[in-house]
Amino acid sequence: MYEEVIKKLNPKPKFNLNWYKNEDLYSEGDVEDEIIKLIAENEPEHYTDAIYTHFSWSTYYHLTHLRKNILNWYDFNKESDSLEIGCGLGAVTSVLCDKCKTVTAVELSKRRATAAWLRCREKENLEIIVGNLNDIQFEKKFDYITLIGVLEYQGSYTNSENPYKDFLKKIKQLLKPNGKLLIAIENQYGLKYWCGAREDHTGIPFEGMNQYSFTQRGVRTFSKSALENLVKESGFKNTYFYYPMPDYKLPTVIYSENYLPENDNMQNLQCYYVPDKSTLIADEKGLYRDVIDNGVFEFFANSFLVECSDSQDIGKITFSSMGSERQEKYRIATRFTKEGKVEKIALTETCEQGHLKQIVENDRALEKHHRNVLESTWQNGKVVTDFEKKPLLEDKVLEAWHSKNIDDVYKIFDLLYKEILESSDYIDWEENILYTLDNSIEKNEKAYGPILRVGFLDMILRNGFYDEGNVRWFDQEWILEAVPAKFVLCRAIAQFYYAYPKFEEFCSMQTLLEKYNIMPIYEPFRMLESMFTELILEEKQWLESSVFRGGDRQKCIDNIKKLLEC
Repeated sequence: MYEEVIKKLNPKPKFNLNWYKNEDLYSEGDVEDEIIKLIAENEPEHYTDAIYTHFSWSTYYHLTHLRKNILNWYDFNKESDSLEIGCGLGAVTSVLCDKCKTVTAVELSKRRATAAWLRCREKENLEIIVGNLNDIQFEKKFDYITLIGVLEYQGSYTNSENPYKDFLKKIKQLLKPNGKLLIAIENQYGLKYWCGAREDHTGIPFEGMNQYSFTQRGVRTFSKSALENLVKESGFKNTYFYYPMPDYKLPTVIYSENYLPENDNMQNLQCYYVPDKSTLIADEKGLYRDVIDNGVFEFFANSFLVECSDSQDIGKITFSSMGSERQEKYRIATRFTKEGKVEKIALTETCEQGHLKQIVENDRALEKHHRNVLESTWQNGKVVTDFEKKPLLEDKVLEAWHSKNIDDVYKIFDLLYKEILESSDYIDWEENILYTLDNSIEKNEKAYGPILRVGFLDMILRNGFYDEGNVRWFDQEWILEAVPAKFVLCRAIAQFYYAYPKFEEFCSMQTLLEKYNIMPIYEPFRMLESMFTELILEEKQWLESSVFRGGDRQKCIDNIKKLLEC
């Protein structure tokens, strides 16, 4: 069916049909043909426009680059051999090819394997084998094996009394000594399921809580303790749990057993629901604060990524946050290591060549203006700083909020504005960037206050440590020339309220803007922020993901009423 496309594209990976039994045991139907067509028509891993034009959950899920976030931050050995079991349509395969010496990908379905083959058509270090893992005899063992959304199906594809354990036992035999197995799977008791979201595999709300007794389809997930026991009963000596949020399928942040979330913001977490919100009865985002405060996040996390090995050399990365909503040249991940370092790594080649190095230069430029800056260095393609466990300016504002102390809130914002004012030389008021960008803005010497020669746009509450009245800055990623100091302050205020919208009930954003006389110039600042954001974000990706994002309070209320009427 795809002979002409294959002949035209001439994919470089080896395509092995020796174990294929001429039947595709797993398929999502004809939508896979449409996705293969889109893969063939576009450059590998550049699918945002294609998703936008042919939008559906299936095209978005299979082609969005957010899928890579489950592994693109992980510290693979570059000289390693990896085995990907259940590669599907190749959403993660290219990450492995970029990070490992050789990759062997196994897929039950020839059609899905063809999609992965064409998607990774430039990867010469890849072999794709079509067939059931339980039938295949491998000629070598592997340093890494990945099971991304695969283990839960073994009740259907492994024929034994204990299919999940027996499947893991077979996998362990394929690992080299001290090799690592990476399992990504939903949590049977994930918080989204308690809120009424449909179980990802059966589509039935509360199916996991009811022990999968309603459908009995040979598919199931596990709680954290059940999964840990299963892995160790299968012969693995050690495990390390990661918690991808909002889940492993479309993660934007990765927590771990050694670095758990401290508040409900969780790096501006955005929940999503598929196919819709018609079964929700509670606000997931609104519950995380109590879940975290009561120390039960690990039980309720929506998904797990588990590192399994006989070696104790696991958990080397303890946290990662990915800037995946950005344009390709700006995509980075920030990760913490167990050795006490913070590393910024490029998620694309173009980012490493330009933007990532700029961060070190920005930090040094700010330091020249006598600001206290956490030292950053460029090491082997990474920006590296020491990890410090100190309260942030943001933490101090949250403390003041919880103690109902508005004066302390003002003190922190006053300190922030003082730091901004002293971060750069000033230039003539007529050189204000707003006048350059929009001739219709009335020129006013007094309205905008001091104009900074260089504005450090990341002088926000989340990027400054607070230490006895002093500030130590880090992560100064973005700069803009000829900007009003008040714009930098306004940006910090707006970002804080975006992250903590309920703070509005304690102290309105308008109150703070009026305190610093920003309200009269707020609209020009909004325009400037919008223009800046458009330069950074990949707008279509943002719009695509927003379709499924967020809870709906009124929908929850309507669904509860339906339950009461039954």
